[in-house]
Amino acid sequence: MISFEAGVEALKRFIGRGGDEAYFANEADSLHAAFRAKATVHAGPIGLPMLFGAARLKLEALSNETRTKEAVAYVHVPFCSTRCLYCMFYQNPFDEAASHRYAELLEKEFGLWASRTVQSREAGGEISALYFGGGTPSALAPRDIEAVVTAARRELPLAEDCEITLEGRVSDMTEKRLEAAARAGVNRLSIGVQTFDGDIRRAMMRVDDRDGILRVVERMARFEKFAVVIDLIYGFPMQTEAVWAEDLETARNLPIDGIDCYQLNVFSRSPLAKRIKTGQFPPAATLAEAADRFAASDAVLSSDPRWTRISNTHWRRTAKERNRYNTLAKTACDCLAFGSGAGGRIAGHSFMTERRLKAWEERIEAGEKPVFALLKPTPNWHLMRTIASSVEQGPFNLKAIGEVFGVDVDRLATPLLGQWVRAGLLEKSGDVYVPTTAGMFWHVTLAQFLVTSLAKKLAKDASSLPPQAFESVCRPVEEGDRSRES
Repeated sequence: MISFEAGVEALKRFIGRGGDEAYFANEADSLHAAFRAKATVHAGPIGLPMLFGAARLKLEALSNETRTKEAVAYVHVPFCSTRCLYCMFYQNPFDEAASHRYAELLEKEFGLWASRTVQSREAGGEISALYFGGGTPSALAPRDIEAVVTAARRELPLAEDCEITLEGRVSDMTEKRLEAAARAGVNRLSIGVQTFDGDIRRAMMRVDDRDGILRVVERMARFEKFAVVIDLIYGFPMQTEAVWAEDLETARNLPIDGIDCYQLNVFSRSPLAKRIKTGQFPPAATLAEAADRFAASDAVLSSDPRWTRISNTHWRRTAKERNRYNTLAKTACDCLAFGSGAGGRIAGHSFMTERRLKAWEERIEAGEKPVFALLKPTPNWHLMRTIASSVEQGPFNLKAIGEVFGVDVDRLATPLLGQWVRAGLLEKSGDVYVPTTAGMFWHVTLAQFLVTSLAKKLAKDASSLPPQAFESVCRPVEEGDRSRES
């Protein structure tokens, strides 16, 4: 079995050998074998690291920056009642007393920057989407869910129509938790179903069986204010084509508003990787097998008139599903972050809060923002971030993006994109590049390869670039420009 990290390292060794040709795709079979491996989990430019005291000082200064016109916020809840074998986000076992204390300290953290420019309603734009992720936010007691969401709405400059998402497990979605979430203002539920197959669920340490999931989905659907979205994962050990087909058939007929389809990544340090290595489980799907699973999801959901694709991996059934956070968080907009292990971004500087729960608690009690590390943006960060997020979203228009930034990235990218068209990853319609099924399966790799190639070319002649190409404070592409990307 090849772990995700091993595949990435092998790919890096190969592409380090040359120019654009290193990023060329296999023209013989672009769906199953466009590249040797997938390049990354999240595409985009990589910043320059700052740690500990230096990171805290820089973030303090950034807290008085004017926020971008459109922004998001993320709140991390680092507790799980069980650990799913494939997951690398597990931090702390759930404990009722510890989670209640955590909720109280989260309320305090929301208020730490209440007087800072970056959190001011008057000085910056409003926050369009607020996401409670984890971990397992739904593991919190109903009173704590209500208290934390209410505090966030009180302390943060949320837009009147802000999308407020609570991420969670099926087993947590009791009537009392749903009522608490609704009272507090949650309007979107993101539920990690992953698969309906009982054997796979038990093997991966998931709790509910298929019938239990269906009952909970019906319960959530009774709350009219919630957009209910479920995640499905393809590539599990034991997940045959027939099992995946049944997962898709079940999901598309549920009274839900959105579906995400993600590929399983087997990380070398995960419990799942260890069980596969020791022979306790059969291997996970190969890249070629995963590509077939993705193609099946594309065929099933795209052919169902009730469902509309809104990104490479996401479909919606109703207009209640806006998918704001997932869309905006990949762009150049600011992201305020709260909680132990949360990741955010201000003026192009990505930061991570203290992952160790005790260290996070101590910083909050001392009245300090508990930042652990920070990445400074590269000079053309905003441009690269805009390109990467456009490719990850779906059809993209480099000419339009280049006009906004005053850089002819379309010309610079033409040799590489032309090869991807010949390989069958993209189709071109006017100035717009549209990913095929193969291109959608490889979209993160395409985004990373494209920005890496462009960054190299721009670095060779940085003196010719206009000032806006170097802005670190994010200036979103105007709506008129975005319309040309679709």
